[in-house]
Amino acid sequence: MLPGLLLLPMVVLQAPAPLPVVEAKDLPKAPRGPMVPHRPDVAAEASITGETRRAARRGPSIPALQLPAGSVRVTDKVPDISGWRAYAIEVPAGGKVKVHVVEGRKAWFRVLGVNAWGRDEPGLLQNRIATGEPQATYENPTKETRTIYFIVDTLDANMIGEPFTLEVTRG
Repeated sequence: MLPGLLLLPMVVLQAPAPLPVVEAKDLPKAPRGPMVPHRPDVAAEASITGETRRAARRGPSIPALQLPAGSVRVTDKVPDISGWRAYAIEVPAGGKVKVHVVEGRKAWFRVLGVNAWGRDEPGLLQNRIATGEPQATYENPTKETRTIYFIVDTLDANMIGEPFTLEVTRG
């Protein structure tokens, strides 16, 4: 019976090459960030912390970091009481991108994909139902390069300095 098993074709499994890791502090600032999206803040609470968070989330736009070309892993942390961080990414015509929090307290994060006006647009797919997998994708349906913003948002008001790793996969 053993000789018969040796005749089976051998399949060599090769793990995909690891993505390059970049620290958020090394990313350049984007020329602009998205407008504040009109979505409810699930971490809003009736306390001084909640009031401070709401005040930090008011404003015309969210400062953004520019993501590099290609797929990459970004290590970052929640920067301040607002509880969110925006990333700008250029998506070529017909291009696809997926942004996914892969490390950290994943169930305490969500990822929002928005255009420059802080709104949905064709090609954006949100993870609207809380699954514990914070991710969003974009498939560019136009014939031009589009700048899309992915916002990593926290679901708790007390997450300042909380580390997370974001995986950006281009298709």
